[in-house]
Amino acid sequence: MLDLEAIELIKQLKARYFRAIDTCNLELLQGMLTPDVKLAFKSPVYEFQLQGLDKALDFYKTSFTTTRLAMHNGHTPEIEVTGGEATALWYLSYVFINLEEKTHMQGGAIYEDRYVKRDGRWWIAETGYKTLLETIQPLSDQLQITSKPIH
Repeated sequence: MLDLEAIELIKQLKARYFRAIDTCNLELLQGMLTPDVKLAFKSPVYEFQLQGLDKALDFYKTSFTTTRLAMHNGHTPEIEVTGGEATALWYLSYVFINLEEKTHMQGGAIYEDRYVKRDGRWWIAETGYKTLLETIQPLSDQLQITSKPIH
């Protein structure tokens, strides 16, 4: 039988994760990642892995800034719950604007996550993606950014 409550709680956790990284809300991120969290990201232009909450928070702090802006949208989750553990696949659509390098990146990827339930709450123990499609183009001189998620 499906654990619909766990599935819904995991969906909400992942939604908060996307909002937290796009706004670089480190306090929110700290409250959803396990101390030994593992991150693994693979794209045509980069690939890296790291482990541990402090390293993860440092990564997010330097990746999403007032000059590195992002929007992540997770879709169509495939979540499997087994007791106090769960795995999920998420389809990701993203936009990343780098004002330092004057680039605009857009793409899609598949996130692969592992979750654990501790003290009655779901936590992200592992998260990462493999890019399916990615485009990078120079920013237009006429581009105007009227709002930034990080101040």
